[in-house]
Amino acid sequence: MRILFVHTRYLHSAGGEDAVLDAEVDLMKAKGHDVLTLLFDNGEMKPGISGKIKAAISSVYNRSSAIKMAETIRNFKPDIIHVHNFFFTASPSVLIEARRLGIAVVVTIHNFRLVCTNALLLRNNKICELCLSHDFPWYGVKYKCYHDSAIQSAMVGGMSAIHKWMGTWKNKVDTYFTPSSFSREKLISSSFNVSPEKIIVKHNFINDPGTEPPEKRQSFYLFVGRLSAEKGLPVLLEAWAKIENEQLIVAGDGPEKDILIKLYGHLPNVTFAGKKERAEVIGLMKECKALIFPSVCYEGSPITIIEALATGTPVIASSLGGMKEMITDGKNGLLFEAGQPDQLLEAIHRFNSYVGRRDFCLYTNARLSYIESYHPHKCYEAAIKIYRELADQKKTEKQVSKHG
Repeated sequence: MRILFVHTRYLHSAGGEDAVLDAEVDLMKAKGHDVLTLLFDNGEMKPGISGKIKAAISSVYNRSSAIKMAETIRNFKPDIIHVHNFFFTASPSVLIEARRLGIAVVVTIHNFRLVCTNALLLRNNKICELCLSHDFPWYGVKYKCYHDSAIQSAMVGGMSAIHKWMGTWKNKVDTYFTPSSFSREKLISSSFNVSPEKIIVKHNFINDPGTEPPEKRQSFYLFVGRLSAEKGLPVLLEAWAKIENEQLIVAGDGPEKDILIKLYGHLPNVTFAGKKERAEVIGLMKECKALIFPSVCYEGSPITIIEALATGTPVIASSLGGMKEMITDGKNGLLFEAGQPDQLLEAIHRFNSYVGRRDFCLYTNARLSYIESYHPHKCYEAAIKIYRELADQKKTEKQVSKHG
């Protein structure tokens, strides 16, 4: 099968979406498929107000991206096109071109961008669903939810709204993948207005990194992620300020780094280790007691949690969104109420009671969760089934049209 992946890189460093794309490309190649990746880059946007305005207009329909997409399709002749991110530079023009040329299209929905201006359903570090049922995100503009700018929020929201009104989301995409059932249900109940039958849950995955016996683990907890407001670091560090005998390693970098170090850098049991390469992260996960994931936003299917489960590492996570779906309290980790340091503190005490009595069921079940839901084999089967069904459907439609 010939598979064309399409993706737009964000301005900041590679994140979860990039990791998901790279894993899927490698997996399909390893399975013997002919794969091509068409990349766009938001770094092409010009700086300043004029550059942002031009980028916003292009995000609705980028003619140069459409031309590039059409040329790639004609040259590569894919059976299926899988789009991961078209925001800003690729734009929905890539979907329109794919449909015009008769190729089946799958789009992975990594976040809530199409129904929320800041893509997180979060405002002032609290869950916000004010725009969920509106075609145009009026509240997102009112509260300046994108880059703290009403103008930029209107431009971002306008892209989604225009294509709702044009029917692009409904008519130019054959199937949507969401990483969790939670994300799927939010989209179904929103102004996205796409048939539920078109929205399918397909989990993210990583290659098997192996694991270590829990008896060999060291006595520290681990946070891995971007040091930004939505990740819940103040919750974690407020809890740790009340803990004396437990070590915490914070691995990551981001916009909140300096303020977090200023407020909590004095804590003797907290180490800000900076950003780590993936191999180092996996190594830390194999050594730690547990991963703590205190995010205050819904999340989808975080790669960090999948990495933890794959290494047999239990996860102590906020009881929200995709996290609540991935982690079952008392099975492969523990849950606590999002934004509540005392609840997290209680979860730490609960976890220590498991370890103290040498009950390692959480470790065993963490690994089983990965094997059952997030292993490449499982995710390949789910994706290739849809790919083949859609490609066959397009072939049948073309044959009918040809002989009709």
